[in-house]
Amino acid sequence: MESIIRIIIYGILLFINGLFYYFLHSHFYFMLMVIMIVSPFLSIIMAFILRRFTDVSIISAINSIGGEYARQNERAYFYIKISNPTPFVSLDTIVKLKIKNTFFETEGFHKISMPIRMMKGSKVEIPVLATLPGIIELNVEKIYIKDLMGFVRLKKKKTSDARVAVMPEIIGEYNYDRTALEQGSLESEESSKKGNDFSDVQEIREYIPGDKLMSIHWKLSAKRDILMVKDRASMSDRQLVALVELVKNNSNQLNMILSSAYTLINQIVSDGTTVRLMYWSESRFEYETTRIDYRSDLDEAFSKMYYEKTYIDMNQGASHMTAVHPEIKSYLHITSDSERCLLNIRENI
Repeated sequence: MESIIRIIIYGILLFINGLFYYFLHSHFYFMLMVIMIVSPFLSIIMAFILRRFTDVSIISAINSIGGEYARQNERAYFYIKISNPTPFVSLDTIVKLKIKNTFFETEGFHKISMPIRMMKGSKVEIPVLATLPGIIELNVEKIYIKDLMGFVRLKKKKTSDARVAVMPEIIGEYNYDRTALEQGSLESEESSKKGNDFSDVQEIREYIPGDKLMSIHWKLSAKRDILMVKDRASMSDRQLVALVELVKNNSNQLNMILSSAYTLINQIVSDGTTVRLMYWSESRFEYETTRIDYRSDLDEAFSKMYYEKTYIDMNQGASHMTAVHPEIKSYLHITSDSERCLLNIRENI
């Protein structure tokens, strides 16, 4: 509609100029009429060239504190860049954006107007305030380039995206009972994952029936042609097992679970207790387990959790615990009944 109005007004001005030339026979009005006839065509041709050669991209996504992850209810910053290798310009280019939280499956749309400078392009900062944790994805689907005189707006399809993981907000401090939480601790054998073995090797000896296979020193056994095992001073460390249910009957329910779990586990880790964070993977039908010693471990675990599928049963993860992990005697169960977050020490029987 705006373009049509511009064309009508321009046509009226061209007609008036033609009348002046007809009655006055002035070279000035003749030259002005020629310029007015040629200019729209040149403007539209420049717009087509811009559409052909310009490129749009999201070059980075940085959170408000300059770290790897953003925080809930704090701004994350995306930078959109339009590059232009041509000597032509556009004063009004519309960039259509889709903003999506992939974990909570919410999305919205936004349009921004920005100019395109000659031989340079332009760059604009887009602040995004995440009200829910998860993966915030910003996607550029299309751009609309308006010619210099504003007669046409040309559409160009271009897909570019960037994302940032948003950690839940810390909702205060829990006055938790340390003794009660210790009931959910697991005297767990060290896994074979790198970095999880804190025990000391006292000596290497021959295999005795009953020794665990994980203790076998395979390289030395191959050299000596006899099974050798690593005799350790300790094969376990004490961990608090925390099971987080990824239940979402509504966004508020899942938000409560994530915020409570993040706040409590961060507090426990800060107090010097190792946490074994677990959640049920609906897509792989197995538990995902991560050892949390520091807040950075917690951030990394949550960013990985955001790619899982949610479910509607508030005890989905707990329902498999006895069958899959019978060695765990009790654990901290973090779930919600849609009205409040529930944190309980649960016996694995």
